[in-house]
Amino acid sequence: MRTLSCGEARQIPIIEYLAKCGYQPQYIRGNNYWYLSPLHEESHASFKVNTRLNAWFDFGIGEGGNMIDLGIRLYKCSVKDFLPLLSSGYTHLSPDAKMIITFTPGPKSPAAKENHIEILDVTELQTPAMVAYIKKRSISQPLAKTYCKEVRFAIAGKNYNAIGFANRSGGYELRNDWFKGSSSPKDITILKNHNGTQAVCVIEGFMDFLSLLELKQLRRPETDVIILNSVALIGRSIEILKSYKDVFLFLNNDKAGQTAAEKLRQADINGIDASEFYKGYNDVNEYLSAQQRGALQAQIRREAPEERGLGIGR
Repeated sequence: MRTLSCGEARQIPIIEYLAKCGYQPQYIRGNNYWYLSPLHEESHASFKVNTRLNAWFDFGIGEGGNMIDLGIRLYKCSVKDFLPLLSSGYTHLSPDAKMIITFTPGPKSPAAKENHIEILDVTELQTPAMVAYIKKRSISQPLAKTYCKEVRFAIAGKNYNAIGFANRSGGYELRNDWFKGSSSPKDITILKNHNGTQAVCVIEGFMDFLSLLELKQLRRPETDVIILNSVALIGRSIEILKSYKDVFLFLNNDKAGQTAAEKLRQADINGIDASEFYKGYNDVNEYLSAQQRGALQAQIRREAPEERGLGIGR
């Protein structure tokens, strides 16, 4: 049997491959199919497949790519070993059963040729669509304009706008109603208070950072802050965190967040778990949105911890 070329393998629709492996999307938004990750345990879908690009990204581990990249992660093998397996019709073992499938390479899809993000322009937050998106995420426009920009970017030859949050290396986290991604280089963001503080807050994403400021009714944090922009980047914060006396952890209440906290413990960083502040919710932004809907406002006022301060508004 002829072995598929890399080009042919990349044309296999990822969502079809996942379906025949037993994985179904948790929800679909436009061209984006969201799954519970096939690469690690989780309770909230963080694995996205964009059908227009035929590309995937796992936000739980901060990795993504094409069909081949997914295959070598699933099999834990090299490209050289994966292509014959794919060509023979043998696919990933699901947790429950073996499944044998056969793919017939179809015509090459122009959408799958390129998924590189090119930043075209960075301006102040201003267009109605981006202002509406920030409001939808329960963040006030003045606060968002303090830390975010509006970024025009190109992907696969088409231009889009998104909320942009800069990292320390010049890349941007990009968000809008249908897109969640980042430009290169991917990195953490460090915000220094310059007040001699010995405390730092470690926060998973920038929406959670903005949400904490909203909850504390602050424009600027009273501690230093590290926004990971992906828990997969937790290792880049370790040496920095060792210089602080108090490390407050605002990580997601999921497996990936627990794994990140464990990595810090293994590095002798005994972070203070601040997730009790948003217990019952996956992250701080989800908690904030629930509060602003009004259903839990009274309960939040009763249960909000005051005695310790939880870092960002000490």
